Amino acid sequence: MMIKDYNNGFKNPVAYKVGAVYSGLFMFVGAALPFWALWLSKMGLTPGEIGFLIGFPAFLKVLSAPFVAQLCDKWGMTRRPMMALMALSVIFFCGYFFSRSFMAFVLVTLVFSLVYYSVSPLVESYAVRTCDRYNLQYGRLRSVGSIVFIITSVLFGIYLDHSGYDNFLYFCLGSLVLTFVAIFLLPKDGRKFPAPDFKSVKSGPESPIGDQVPLRFLLTSQQFIMFLVVISLVQMSHGFMYVMGSYHWAAQGINNETIGLLWSIGVVAEILVFIFAGKIITRIRPMYILGVIAIFGTVRWGVMALTSSVPLLMFLQTFHGLTYGAAHLVAMYYLSTRVPDQYFTTAQSLYSSIPMGLSIGVVMLLSGPLYDGFGGQAYFFMAGLCFLVLFVARYVRRIDHDVLRIK
Repeated sequence: MMIKDYNNGFKNPVAYKVGAVYSGLFMFVGAALPFWALWLSKMGLTPGEIGFLIGFPAFLKVLSAPFVAQLCDKWGMTRRPMMALMALSVIFFCGYFFSRSFMAFVLVTLVFSLVYYSVSPLVESYAVRTCDRYNLQYGRLRSVGSIVFIITSVLFGIYLDHSGYDNFLYFCLGSLVLTFVAIFLLPKDGRKFPAPDFKSVKSGPESPIGDQVPLRFLLTSQQFIMFLVVISLVQMSHGFMYVMGSYHWAAQGINNETIGLLWSIGVVAEILVFIFAGKIITRIRPMYILGVIAIFGTVRWGVMALTSSVPLLMFLQTFHGLTYGAAHLVAMYYLSTRVPDQYFTTAQSLYSSIPMGLSIGVVMLLSGPLYDGFGGQAYFFMAGLCFLVLFVARYVRRIDHDVLRIK
């Protein structure tokens, strides 16, 4: 299985249903990512407490997502687990309406994050399998979510400037409900993807898998581990902006409408990459592309540490198309071409829970103290992470094979 470069767009009605799921997910992200920290500050929390609340859920992905995904690989299905997890997410999110103290926020965030952050890797796995089954283009399908993110962040920013945060939680809850409905309307998994038979599969030169369960196989592959390291460094560099970006811009006198616009510019660039970069991604070795991404990331964060100019910030936000969008496409292409099909959901969950979870969570947890100590110049640390990618990717190129190996 691999991400293919099909050009039939949204001619198949299944594409609209998967696109609706992405729409619900990114409607929530479009409200929460730019404005969650600002809402928490209005609830009386300090930068350190805000950084903790936004950062520690990333660690919870490691506790839940890989194990949920391994069960999905074992069962050969993803739709029903997604429905169950999304229903629990809606229920647990309601706890925020009754939270008044920092510890109450911690408790609600704990239970909500354990279930909600297991949904995204399952959606990605379902989407990639759907693209493979119905000859759809993953990048264009995924861009639907990014478009919804733009619309949400811009319009919601305007709304918050004029009406305040009284209805903030209601909007977030509504987006979660819409996501559940969209998942409910998805087609069944159809033909079940092959579940691994651990007893019958034997080790040998023709089988790189051996008799190992998915997590054990993937986590003993040096090639896979080093891929996670490179992607982690790239994604970690976004952590400070995700937590303190809006807070820092607001402290510089930038209003909510402009903050929403700054986030949206980055996502517009991301959409363009998703739509038009598919052919390039499939023709160049992944580590070469990640090296180029690292150069742009070093420049992006290094300059952002020195400026509060809105026009310059807008220009720097266009780099998001590479530092996030292209990096995500490279990761999905890497997984879809190198991981055995029956282990793809588990591999996808490890990508979601380690580079996009544990690793970035470390930076997010440190973002509050970093901002207290360095202010906007903490972006220099993010530039350093991208600069390090140049050297690590060069090493990983030497051990990269077309199929994952254990040694």
